[in-house]
Amino acid sequence: MFCGEPGSAGYASCAEQDGLFAIASLLPAMLALVLMVAAFATPAIRRNSSLRAQTLGYSLIAWCLAGFTLVLGALPPL
Repeated sequence: MFCGEPGSAGYASCAEQDGLFAIASLLPAMLALVLMVAAFATPAIRRNSSLRAQTLGYSLIAWCLAGFTLVLGALPPL
């Protein structure tokens, strides 16, 4: 995201929006954690190996989304 020069008008609000991306990474991270725990703790999922693999796959996707939004929010505004 291009925010302009650090002293320009609106730079602070633009930089704050980048910080929201870092906070927004908590949502997919929590989803990933819940899915991972469910894959190993829920008896119905533990019995079905294809369902367990699918649940862990969705957890991996959620971890990737969390990492992407965290990196996007941690990058300094341009």
